Amino acid sequence: MTYRHYLAATCAALFVSAPAVAQDEARPQAESVSSGDIVVTARRRDEALQDVPISVSAISGEQLSRSGVTDVQGLQYRTPSLSITSAQSQRNTVAFSLRGQRTQETQLFTDPPVGTYFAEVVQPRPYGFGNSLYDLESVQVLKGVQGTLFGRNMTGGAVLVEPAHPKLGEFAGEVRGQYGNYDMHDLFGMVNVPVGDSVALRFAGKTRERDGWARDIGSGLRLDNQNYDTFRVSALVSPGNGIESLTVFDWFKSRENGTASFLTSIKYPSALSRYANLADIPGQFAEAQQLFRTRRFTLNSGSGNGSNLDVFGLPRESIKNWGITNKTTWDLADNLTLKNIFGYRKERRDTIQDYDGIQAFLIAPYQFARSRNISEELQLQAKMFENRLDLIVGGYYFEEKGLDGSLANTLPQLNILGAGMDPATTDASLFATSNPGEGYSRTAAAFVAGTFKVTDQLSLSGGLRYNYDKRKITVSPSRPNLPNSDGTIGSCSFNPTVPTGFASTVRQTGPCAFTNSKSFKEWTYDATIQYEPSPEITTYASYRHGFRAGGFSTRATDIVTLSPFLPEFVDEYEIGLKTNHRLGAGRLTTSTALFRQDGSDVQKQRATFVDGNVFTIVDNTAKQRNVGGEFEANFSTDSFSLAAFYSYTKVDIRAGRVTLNGLTEFEQRGVPKHQLGATATISPPVSEDLGQLNFVMNYTWRSKIYLDDFEIEGVQPAYSLINLRAELNNVGGSRASVAAFVNNALNETYRIGVLGLIAEGLGFQNSVYGEPRTYGVELSFKF
Repeated sequence: MTYRHYLAATCAALFVSAPAVAQDEARPQAESVSSGDIVVTARRRDEALQDVPISVSAISGEQLSRSGVTDVQGLQYRTPSLSITSAQSQRNTVAFSLRGQRTQETQLFTDPPVGTYFAEVVQPRPYGFGNSLYDLESVQVLKGVQGTLFGRNMTGGAVLVEPAHPKLGEFAGEVRGQYGNYDMHDLFGMVNVPVGDSVALRFAGKTRERDGWARDIGSGLRLDNQNYDTFRVSALVSPGNGIESLTVFDWFKSRENGTASFLTSIKYPSALSRYANLADIPGQFAEAQQLFRTRRFTLNSGSGNGSNLDVFGLPRESIKNWGITNKTTWDLADNLTLKNIFGYRKERRDTIQDYDGIQAFLIAPYQFARSRNISEELQLQAKMFENRLDLIVGGYYFEEKGLDGSLANTLPQLNILGAGMDPATTDASLFATSNPGEGYSRTAAAFVAGTFKVTDQLSLSGGLRYNYDKRKITVSPSRPNLPNSDGTIGSCSFNPTVPTGFASTVRQTGPCAFTNSKSFKEWTYDATIQYEPSPEITTYASYRHGFRAGGFSTRATDIVTLSPFLPEFVDEYEIGLKTNHRLGAGRLTTSTALFRQDGSDVQKQRATFVDGNVFTIVDNTAKQRNVGGEFEANFSTDSFSLAAFYSYTKVDIRAGRVTLNGLTEFEQRGVPKHQLGATATISPPVSEDLGQLNFVMNYTWRSKIYLDDFEIEGVQPAYSLINLRAELNNVGGSRASVAAFVNNALNETYRIGVLGLIAEGLGFQNSVYGEPRTYGVELSFKF
């Protein structure tokens, strides 16, 4: 029996047993609270959102569910300054952007500028993370440099996902099912079980299947489908004496057909010019454009056709990700708490994808990643001087080991022709290139941070952290199947020549194994002055110095590209204002922040074309300034609520702007200059005999986005999305609820990522699109 069947059987059993439980007095609905009462952990301790001198957005798990947000792509429509695009041409590997800081591809030895955390433990390779937004306490989005209190250094911000905690002394559960277009069926179940007075267990799981909305008439596959299972088991132990321990085991597994990549631009002269007698690229491009116009999201690829050029077969993507976290706190005294945070995670990812989406084979790689990481953080939290000083002192250790690489089948006909062989009959696997990189990253840090209340209105905060990072990598680029003149098989593709005047630390550690290592050290720090003239108003000004360790490009093929890229430094200045007032029959809260980031040696990931193959390498931009602001407002009454936001981000490269083949780098890559959105919830008064009726509408708009570094063809024009939901809760006084929803109600066509290879000389660009209109119904039962 599969996990999916177990979940279905469990949900059925819970539903059958629920009437007996329902005989007890109905649990009261959670009282609505104002934003001023929302508790966040932006400074690693519980504080009211409106009192924290940081630009942070917090959304409860209930709010996410009511808004129809089920993945991280939907999260950006509720959060100012947050932009989420695909990592090049792969939907399930997302690229987070905050305040103009963005990463393009998740590689083993590259730290993202925007960190993702689950249960306070960092997830540096968030494979499957995008589908973890179920049964949550909250999601918090911290904007700006996080260089003092968080485990890994982030210069853009952090996304904190906190799973729902087990509740002592309470038996409760929920079963929820959805059915929608593209034969989508989604089943979620949760049960909270008390074990005595001091232990509680919580089981939550989700299974989802959906046909792909993109169709490949060449292979017959439905691409952009969904097929995943995920669950969590949490245990809360509270034996007394101030001790509490929360352990969470989470598991995710998917096996899907992968992302549809559509050929959207070609350009001559380029490498495509050499295909004149090999394939009708202009004709296939014209067919691709006509298919998209007449049958949106339809392509005709050569994947899986069994020809001599088809090296890896049909597209597929599989992910397995599991981890265990533990948070233990011990109140040593009334004002002294010891907290330990431990995490272990293991991940595996395999992807075969046709990047070009036409019958010709231009680029079709197999990419793989295997990694495991362990983290340990110990904190001592204290209150001193009659609770006027909040202090945190701690240490942190993180280690990640793994393998990250690809087997590439790039321009196979040109490679075969260049070797003097017949492209019509020669097996293209002979020219496949292997580019694995393996090694480890280690981080150790010690930190201290505190807030001192000078008066009841004036507070001073500051933090200091010492960071030590070490990276070690071994790359082994080769053509493993190519016959040699002496009868042997395979050849090394690494160029060991040291350029004149170039200082290299690369050493050869095997027949085709080249190793390099580097350590990085830096102090990071911050200071904030906070003034609260009244309980309803908070103002602050802050300065933060952030650092992102250097590292290595896993796709390196020579001495220069195996040299470490430089660490990144960011100095950030921010001023903010938060208000919390009664307004008529409701409450209005606002949060405004203005920022400036001065970055040096800013890390950038770029595609490069070397010796007939495409790789991603990392380089540094000498000087860059990001400026902007964020505004959020929340207004709520008993029957109406409105959450609205606006953000502005401008990226200015002040030194080191790159030019490639006559094309100048776009400064605003992956980052819209303007974003705005609003979510309105209307709860009209209806008879309690009918239930509780809610109408939810979410609107978001963002200005144009440059999805490629250099190519104007990669510009996504401004677009807007509308999501709608209607729900009737506690139907007829029961614990059952019913809802209907539609996402992307206007069926907008928009791109979320591109693989641009025009500037690199290959002559084409492919695009990944956001989801079309999806809709469905939902039934749920709580007990």
